[in-house]
Amino acid sequence: MTGYFFGLFSSLSRRVFMHYSKSRIIWLSVLLGSLSAYGPLLVDMYLPAFPIMESDFHTSASMIQISLTMCLAGLAIGPIFMGAWSDRVGRKTPLVIGTSLAIIACFLSLVTHNIWLFFLLRFIQGLASSAGQVVTRAVAKDLFNGKQLTKFIALLMAINGIFPIISPLIGSLLLRYTSWQGIFGFIGCTGLLLLLGLIFGFKETHKLSPADQKATSTRLNVQTVFKDRPFICFVLIQGLVYGAMFCYISGSSFMLQNVFSLSKSTFSLIYGINGIGIILMAELSTVLINWFTELEQLKLGLIGGLIGGFCILISGLGPNKLWLALIGLFLVVSTLGLINAVVTSLALQRQGKQAGIASSVLGLGMYVFGIFLSPLVGIMGSYTYLPLAVLILLCEFSALLLYRYVRRIV
Repeated sequence: MTGYFFGLFSSLSRRVFMHYSKSRIIWLSVLLGSLSAYGPLLVDMYLPAFPIMESDFHTSASMIQISLTMCLAGLAIGPIFMGAWSDRVGRKTPLVIGTSLAIIACFLSLVTHNIWLFFLLRFIQGLASSAGQVVTRAVAKDLFNGKQLTKFIALLMAINGIFPIISPLIGSLLLRYTSWQGIFGFIGCTGLLLLLGLIFGFKETHKLSPADQKATSTRLNVQTVFKDRPFICFVLIQGLVYGAMFCYISGSSFMLQNVFSLSKSTFSLIYGINGIGIILMAELSTVLINWFTELEQLKLGLIGGLIGGFCILISGLGPNKLWLALIGLFLVVSTLGLINAVVTSLALQRQGKQAGIASSVLGLGMYVFGIFLSPLVGIMGSYTYLPLAVLILLCEFSALLLYRYVRRIV
C-alpha cells in the first residue's frame, strides 16, 4: 500500500504538481484527507461509549442515538453554506473558521452534564466540521479533472478510511483511563493540530479577484446545479449509501455488544476491520479505472452493498448468526470506499465551475438520509437489530434502482 501511495504521488507530481515537491504533495494529501475525516471522527470515536453515556445521562439508547443524529444534522446543514462561501472567498477561510468552531464545541462538551446542551454542542460540532468535507472536495476539483480527479479522491478516501479504523480503538482505549469526556478532549486536541496545519501549511487554491467575487451569482449557480438531473441522481445515490452507513454507525454498538455480547474491544476491532475495507475498496477504484468506466465501477459497488444488506437481514431472522452478520456489515461498509470515490468524481465533473456549491449539495446528500434513519435503528430497543437490517437493505436497493435510471439519462 505504501508503494502504491508513493507511485501515485510521483504520477501526480509529473502531471499536475510540477511546481510542488513530492513532500509537498504528500503533505497536501494527508492534510486534506485528515480534514475531510474530522467530521467522521466526531461521529465514530465516541461510539464505544454509548452504553456508558446512556447510564451517565440517565436516559435511553434512543436518546443517546439522537446525539449522533444532531451531529449528522450539523454535517448535513453546514454544506449548504460552506460550499457557496468557499466559492466566494476562497477555500482557506471556511476551513480555518469551521475547524476552530468545532474545536471550541468539543472542549465545551467536557463540562456539560445536560443531555439537551450536549445535543446542541453535537450539532455545532457537525455544522462546523462540515467545512472539512465540503471544501476539501472543492480543493480537489480546483486541482484535478477526469481520471486524475477520481484517483485523487480515492486517495483522500484511503486516508479518510484510516480514521474509522483507529477512532473506535482509540475511544475504547481512552475509556480504560478516562470517561467519555476524555474522548471529546482528545478530538479537540486533534483539531488543534489540524488547525495549525491549515494556518501554516495550506495555500489557497481558489483565488478570486474583487471583480470575480462580484460577478459570482450564488443563486444562479445553485439553479444550474439543481437543474442537472444526473448530478442530483448521483447525490441521491451517495446519500442512500451513506444512509445505510449511518444506520450501521448508529446501531452497530448495540447490535454487537448487546445482541451478540461482544466486548468493547472486540467491537472496536470489528469496526476497524470494516474501516480497512473502505481503504481497500478506495484503492481498488484507482486500479479498476484502467479497465472499467466509473459508471461500471459504481454498479459493482452498489451490487456488493445490496448483497451485504441481504446478509444482515438473513442473519437476524431466526437464531442470530454472527458470522453472516459480520460478512454483511463488511460488504455494506467497505463498498462505500469504491462508491464514494467514483460517484463524487462523476458528480463534480459535471459541475466544474460551481465546485464549491456542487460539493455542498453532495455533502448535504451524504447526511440527510442518516438524520432521519439513525433514530429509527433503536425503535425496537437495544437488544434487536432487525430495524437496522431492514433500513440498510432499503437504502442499498433504492440506490441500485437510481443507478439504473441515471445510466439511461447520462
